[in-house]
Amino acid sequence: MQRPILLAILPALVLANVETDPNNHWSGAFQAKPCFNINKDITSWTLHLQFEQPVASIECWTAVVKSTNADKTEYILTNQPYNGVQHVGDELCIDFIGHGSGNINPHITAFIEELPDGGGHQVVSHAPVTHRVTQSLAPGETRPPTTPISVHVPSGSGCSVGSLSVSQDWGERFEATLEFPGLSEDVVGWMANVTFSTPVTKIDMQYGDPIYTSPDQRTWVLVNHKDRPFFDAGTSVDLKFFGNYRGDSAPDAQAVLCNMGVDRDWDVTCPPNKMSSKYNYDCVLMESIMFYAAQRSGKLPADNPIPWRDDSALDDHGDNGEDLSGGWYDAGDHVKFNFPMAYTTVVLNWGLLEFKDAYVDSGLLDEMYDCVKWPLDYLLKCHVADDVLYVQVGDGNRDHSYWGPPEKMTMPRPAYKIDSAHPGCDVAMETAAAFASGSMVFKSKDHAYSAKLLDHAKTLWEFAVDSPHVKYSESVGAAAGFYPSYNFTDEMCWGSMWLYKATGEQKYLDEAKKWFDPEPDWGMSWDDKVVGCQLLLYEATREDKYKQAVIGTFTDWLPGGKITYTPQGLAWRLQWASLRYASNMAMAALMAAKDGINPVDYRHWAMCQIHYALGDTGFSYVVGFGDRGWPLRAHHRGASCPNDPSPCGPQIMSSNKPNVHTLYGALVGGPDQGDGYKDQRSNYVSNEVACDYNAGFQTAVAGKKS
Repeated sequence: MQRPILLAILPALVLANVETDPNNHWSGAFQAKPCFNINKDITSWTLHLQFEQPVASIECWTAVVKSTNADKTEYILTNQPYNGVQHVGDELCIDFIGHGSGNINPHITAFIEELPDGGGHQVVSHAPVTHRVTQSLAPGETRPPTTPISVHVPSGSGCSVGSLSVSQDWGERFEATLEFPGLSEDVVGWMANVTFSTPVTKIDMQYGDPIYTSPDQRTWVLVNHKDRPFFDAGTSVDLKFFGNYRGDSAPDAQAVLCNMGVDRDWDVTCPPNKMSSKYNYDCVLMESIMFYAAQRSGKLPADNPIPWRDDSALDDHGDNGEDLSGGWYDAGDHVKFNFPMAYTTVVLNWGLLEFKDAYVDSGLLDEMYDCVKWPLDYLLKCHVADDVLYVQVGDGNRDHSYWGPPEKMTMPRPAYKIDSAHPGCDVAMETAAAFASGSMVFKSKDHAYSAKLLDHAKTLWEFAVDSPHVKYSESVGAAAGFYPSYNFTDEMCWGSMWLYKATGEQKYLDEAKKWFDPEPDWGMSWDDKVVGCQLLLYEATREDKYKQAVIGTFTDWLPGGKITYTPQGLAWRLQWASLRYASNMAMAALMAAKDGINPVDYRHWAMCQIHYALGDTGFSYVVGFGDRGWPLRAHHRGASCPNDPSPCGPQIMSSNKPNVHTLYGALVGGPDQGDGYKDQRSNYVSNEVACDYNAGFQTAVAGKKS
């Protein structure tokens, strides 16, 4: 009996024609997936699959089988209508199942006619297997959907072989149960591949839906209903259904149930701890950069390091059709809030400028350049005219009512802007600061890009200074409920100082001094850069009043000051994301120490705050880091959802199952005032992640390593 098991383990392939072996094989069938580097733009393609032994038939979702030779050792396939166009830099993978006799396991040579050298593939990384399935609906029959679907099949174990038990046969209609014995692990979303002995023309199931049937109607693929994703380890699963069949009696069948709720084809290995420090700072930096890669929106690059992420929100656009794709999703949601995004970019740029040696020594300099360039490219798109800046894409209320991965979003994503009639000097200055700091970062690496960033920074600065001084959230109501600005004076100072650092022009320094705040900083964040401006002014002028302002801030923040401390030593400013404030102020302390302000005390205090997050309490608040436990249920839609094609929804959000995907490097909000913390996905106050949380934290880690 044929028993197709949809699994994938990606082999390493060599350049020129692709030479590969099946990923999996069993009695009567095998699965394989050749991948091709696209090194020439093409509008259609023809694939040759050559086997060392006869293959009776092929099932392929991403291509159309056109012909085979007489002895069934070569098949020719062509593209589907939706995937014929391929561009240089893309990767095309063709997953298929072949059928034959016995324990068939043929070596395969594959090439594409339209590509030089057949489209040879040098390296295959562990990445999602994508099937595009189209199926016609017969009148009166329940058949799989006709629209394309994506299927990510985890490699490794996690699939259970089952059998069919027929309870009723009414002639052409039958009732049966797919029976799977005790499961080896918890299931979060499932897919079942069923092969019948005779054609089955219709399936009705309470727990799942059919998404594919083979042309001969013997092989069916079923996926769970949105509200039926879970099975517990150790339990047996019975999937009852009704079906229509062709033949004299109800069919026999074998089936495989695969858990779509686990990553098996991805493992992250930390670099050696070269410093022999208490915590591996190189690993923290590497994983934090990975977190930002997981937050990317838009068209992802071919070297995307996060296998469970794919292209998303490609149609984000402005009022006049401006391309606003790209950037970072803010947190565990999928809105692009530019105010905190620009702040995050500045803080990461600041760390790269001041602590570049940390990234060089860790071997992460190129990755860090890529990390900060992603939001900079997006922010450039948002600055569509001298006095027009898009500041948000996505409606927070609509977005937050959706629990699923960004790749499957269907809700409208409006774009919001500031302009001369609807000003916002704070977000304009913050974006100018991002451009100015970015121009410094790329000055020696990409002069043209650096100059472009600086031009945009200058134009936005002029807009912020000359326009009415209004908080952007007063002009953009959609932001007011999520990232309202409480003041613009700190951004006016902060942005001007970054322009001064980038240019050395006196007018920027003069403007910054107008907005200087000598009072102790409440706590640095996306909406509060008081201590940042104090530091930059002291660094630029070495005037004592700025130094005293910095000292005043840390007098409040260090033990004995005005800030509350938890029993285990965290400087605790606020319940919502307590670690954000502690990490940001640790970063500021390290910047002050670098400028010669109380370096011993400030560096030690910063270390204590960062080490609290890394595990000094016996628990790491950084997902995927350490060996003493970390958050398993961070509030993050994409990380929590099962692999395609299993659906996601509120049942996933509210469950106690760990996230399907490890969101490496993400810093969660943090503990309460008594060091209490509950790893609960629905708790966005303590357990959400966000781009701005990691910015100060990562920069502080770089500063501690530097």
